[in-house]
Amino acid sequence: MSATGLLPAWCMAPPPAALAQPVLSVHALRYVAEGRPGALPAIAGLRLQAMGIANTEHGFDSATGLTFLRDLPPGPRRILVTDPQRRYLPAALTVVVPSRFAVRPTASPPGEASQYGALRGGAPLRVSIRLRPSPSRAVPDGMTAVIGRLRDQQGRGIALGRLECTTLLHGQPVRLVTWTDTDGSFALLLPGEAPRLDMPPPPPVARRLEVRVPVPALAAALAADFLGALPDGLDGMAAEQVALLFTPCAVQLRAADGAPGDQPPGLLPIRPGRSIRWDLVAPH
Repeated sequence: MSATGLLPAWCMAPPPAALAQPVLSVHALRYVAEGRPGALPAIAGLRLQAMGIANTEHGFDSATGLTFLRDLPPGPRRILVTDPQRRYLPAALTVVVPSRFAVRPTASPPGEASQYGALRGGAPLRVSIRLRPSPSRAVPDGMTAVIGRLRDQQGRGIALGRLECTTLLHGQPVRLVTWTDTDGSFALLLPGEAPRLDMPPPPPVARRLEVRVPVPALAAALAADFLGALPDGLDGMAAEQVALLFTPCAVQLRAADGAPGDQPPGLLPIRPGRSIRWDLVAPH
C-alpha cells in the first residue's frame, strides 16, 4: 500500500511516455533488375535527410525493416537517402507529408463536407525504393561484375551517367540499370550470369550496353552540388523523363591497361563468375 493507505504503490508511478508514430518510413531493398522487385532483407544503416528541416528524429525498425523519420512538418518535402557506409548509391524523392491533426471545420455549407475529408490528418507515409550498389563496395566472390569509370577524353569523370545493360536472370533476358558516382565510377553486378559449378569456366560473352550522360544543365548542377541536384525518383524513372535529363552517348571501351576493346559499339564483354574492368570513354 502507499503512504496514504488507499492505492497500491505501483499506481503512483507515471505512465510511460508514448512515442509518436513515424511520419515517413522508407523500405529500402537491394536492386535486382528492371521490372523485378527489390531483394530482401531490407537495408539497414541508411540515413534519411529532409532538406531544409533540422533536428528530425531518425531511426530503424528491425522488426519491419523500415527506416523512418518521426518529426516532419506537413507539406512537400525532399528526402535524401544516403548510406554512410557507402555500400549503396544515394537516392532522392519528394513526398507530401500529411498533417497529423484533423481539420475541425466550423460551419460549412451542405455538400462541402467531402472537401474536409481530404484535409484530415493523413496516414503516415510508407515508400519503397531499390538501391543500386556503390562502386566503393567490394564485389562478392564469384559474382559476375563489370567495374570501371565513365569519363571524357580528358580523363574527367562523368557523374550520374546512366548505364543500361542487357543480362540474363534465371535464364531470361532482363535489363539492368545503374548510375555512376560523383567521380564517374560504376559497378554493374550481374547475379544471373553465374556459371555452373560442375562445368568448366565459360568463355567471355558480350551483352548490349546503352550509356546516357546528363544534359549540360543537369551536369553543371551536379558538379556544383551532387546530392542537391540529384533528380527525384531515379529508380523506375519514366522513359520520357530519362529522355529529358539524359542524352545517349556512344562510348569507347578501354581495358585496365588503357588498351581499346575490340567489341563493336554498344556491346560490353563480361566474364561469367569473374569481375572485369572496362572504362567507358565518351567522345566529348
